[in-house]
Amino acid sequence: MRFHSPSIQYFHAVRRTGSIRAAARLLNVASSAVSRQILKLEQEVGSPLFERTARGLTLTTVGEMLARHVMNVLQDLDRFRSDVASLSGAWHGTISIACIESLTESVLPDLIAAHRSRARRVSFTTMVMGSSDVLEALRRGEADIGIAMALRHPPDLRQVALKRFRLGALVAREHPLARRKTVTLEQCLAFPVIHALPELSIYHLLQPLIAQLYETPEPAIQANSIDLMRELAARGVGVAFQTQLGITRLSRDAQLVFLPLDNAGSPVWSDLGIYVRAERTLPAFTESFLQELVRELGERERRESAAYPHIP
Repeated sequence: MRFHSPSIQYFHAVRRTGSIRAAARLLNVASSAVSRQILKLEQEVGSPLFERTARGLTLTTVGEMLARHVMNVLQDLDRFRSDVASLSGAWHGTISIACIESLTESVLPDLIAAHRSRARRVSFTTMVMGSSDVLEALRRGEADIGIAMALRHPPDLRQVALKRFRLGALVAREHPLARRKTVTLEQCLAFPVIHALPELSIYHLLQPLIAQLYETPEPAIQANSIDLMRELAARGVGVAFQTQLGITRLSRDAQLVFLPLDNAGSPVWSDLGIYVRAERTLPAFTESFLQELVRELGERERRESAAYPHIP
């Protein structure tokens, strides 16, 4: 079902890969064929679409304008294919998700498994990355759904939902802090700590709190992996800082204790946003999964609120 000229498909491939040669491999055609189609498209548009940089081919201003149009056209084609398939009573297609690492421990596995049990012909592509990269992947059309710590998002993205979760300290069950109901950052810093590196949003959530302290000892460990930090905390190596979203298994097995952070009597919140492209209508099977995701995170948010009724 190829309804559009090859030049559109080839332009999209070059934009995604940043290289004529890489686009040719992706499309399984000769590099010269890709070059001819790009040149033809530039002649039709009347302006260069790419410029060569040290990082490869990047879009010009006109190229960016065309890219937005091409993404809408190709995504609408995906939706049309989905609608046609649904007439036979079966959804068919691929859902592409860009998300932060904390969603991969239980949230996404549970949702994908449940969705696949009902719609076997729907496949998934998942990409784990930092929050700002999630939004950029969504903007570039590389993902249908983005899940990231809430950031200021560009106008071409739409925030479908915003869920709020407590940021807390993770400690092993034998840790001296483990019996407390809440902890302050200062109390945590009396022990070895495991800090997030700047590419993780947790780093930016904690920096304002750290800046208020008179003394901040060097962290025992710094990492850019949520999974690594929680595993180290479970082994008693130090105190890590995360939400409860990524610790279901370790918490259930009593290997980790979650202690909500208290900042001068107030909770420390981590806001999680769910995003899609603003001007896009999603295929039915993608919209269905999106709503399941919103409901699941809403339920987890409610359960967490019920677990800490004494905390404002």
